[in-house]
Amino acid sequence: MKLSIDALCQKGLVRENNEDALAVGGLFLRDDATSLNVETSPDGFFYLLVSDGMGGHENGEEASEFALAEIKEQFALHQIQPESFEDDIRQAVHYISFKLNRAAADRGQVHPMGCTLTGVVWHYGKIWLINAGDSRSYRFRGGMLRQLTTDETERGITGNPEASKYLLNCLGGGCDGRLNVEDMDGKLIEGDILLICSDGLCDMVPDEQIEAALASGADAAELYRMACEGGGVDNTSIIIAKIL
Repeated sequence: MKLSIDALCQKGLVRENNEDALAVGGLFLRDDATSLNVETSPDGFFYLLVSDGMGGHENGEEASEFALAEIKEQFALHQIQPESFEDDIRQAVHYISFKLNRAAADRGQVHPMGCTLTGVVWHYGKIWLINAGDSRSYRFRGGMLRQLTTDETERGITGNPEASKYLLNCLGGGCDGRLNVEDMDGKLIEGDILLICSDGLCDMVPDEQIEAALASGADAAELYRMACEGGGVDNTSIIIAKIL
């Protein structure tokens, strides 16, 4: 499968540091952007992942970087096998969650560091969608945007939308790191566009506006500009991958 990829990870207009991170294959991005074309191989692996360090928690920046680095190592060492992908990737994420929780405990952190994880993995001829938390993966096809993942959050009753959103699942953060895995074979075709992002985009820009922007050919920089115009209150990671 041939992909044209445009990606960026920026801190936004309000936050002092960037707890987001993203991975385009083995390339790690934070406070940076990239554009490239790739072709996935039936004899190897490639992935597009976004991880959002938990806002308001200590060392969220470290958590997202550790998660993506550990995933990279697990793939590179072939500890995630084609015949047992679902079990292996879930075990890898459970291990990441355990390590983050133990590091927080060793440091005496009041709030354990944690992060979300979402994206698409091409692995030896199969395609997988993975998700934990409230970062999102979408598919844009025929002018329509469809959210592929489910936000693992609940809303409180306070008047502040950001303060009243509670994350129910993540890596670290005192959680076990429950990973949702879905087989995407046959669900992606030529002409589709994948959008993988942190809530710094989707909390700032309604889906219908993202849909219209993608229909007009918007790139990651344009979506980030829209997020900033919407307030830019959070770190923002965006991956746009066109299937050629």
